[in-house]
Amino acid sequence: MLGAPLGGSAATGFHPQKGDRIIVLGGAFAERMQHKGFVETMLHMSFPGHELSVRNMGWSGDTVDLMPRPLDFGSLESHLTTAEADVILLCFGANESFAGKDGLETFRTGLEKLIARLRNQKFNGKTTPRIVMVSPTAHEDIGGRFPDPRKHNYDLERYTRLISQVAKEQKLGFIDIYKPTRSKMRAMSKMTVNGVHLNDRGQRLLAEELTRQRYQPAFENLRRMIVEKNRLFFLRWRPVNAEYVFGRRKKPFGVLTYPPEMEKLDAMATELDRNIWAEAKRLGGVK
Repeated sequence: MLGAPLGGSAATGFHPQKGDRIIVLGGAFAERMQHKGFVETMLHMSFPGHELSVRNMGWSGDTVDLMPRPLDFGSLESHLTTAEADVILLCFGANESFAGKDGLETFRTGLEKLIARLRNQKFNGKTTPRIVMVSPTAHEDIGGRFPDPRKHNYDLERYTRLISQVAKEQKLGFIDIYKPTRSKMRAMSKMTVNGVHLNDRGQRLLAEELTRQRYQPAFENLRRMIVEKNRLFFLRWRPVNAEYVFGRRKKPFGVLTYPPEMEKLDAMATELDRNIWAEAKRLGGVK
């Protein structure tokens, strides 16, 4: 089950319910997960009958207390409401870890404020969101002219411990991905593109570690559908011509042209969700 080997006891792992709409928030690690879809593929194969919907709202550079957006983009709360969020995965700590020991209390304060901001809302119109906190990955030693990661890994470990502490205090789910990625990086090489961002192999190995399942060639069609669904949602969530969609140039034509296009992208992503569920059920032998 996802989170069981990483989150400790069953109470602190990640145990989605049927029909959950899951939102991913965070920096580059979160954003990059959507492009290859390994983690999401293995999530569906862990719960093939759950009909889960995942929307990735990760944004490279985001921190717990700084999420700059284009003009009139809309609040985080408004987008989570549109997505009808049931579960929110908070993937923070990597960017903040570069502040070292001196940044720990600032990070804690920002994390607690973000949790308080989210946990009392009812984005799905019925219940408050279930929040699961995800640690940062480890920093790989890839040699050459790249930095020696030893000090940064020490800081990443401290930030992971802090995230775990906050999750325990707030009675939230917690998934530690620092330890398994650190272990894998010690045992093998070439899991990242630059030491800190997982490559395709790293994403697959992480997905396997999280779910205790091996990625199978039979999953490829499912993964490709997930990648396409993510692409469609990305175009909806972060349109290329945002200035014309909701910015200073939205009038006179953007207000007429783009809302129907955004609705169409939502509908296409939703249709792919249904196809993803059907394929996951087929692969998982669920009727």
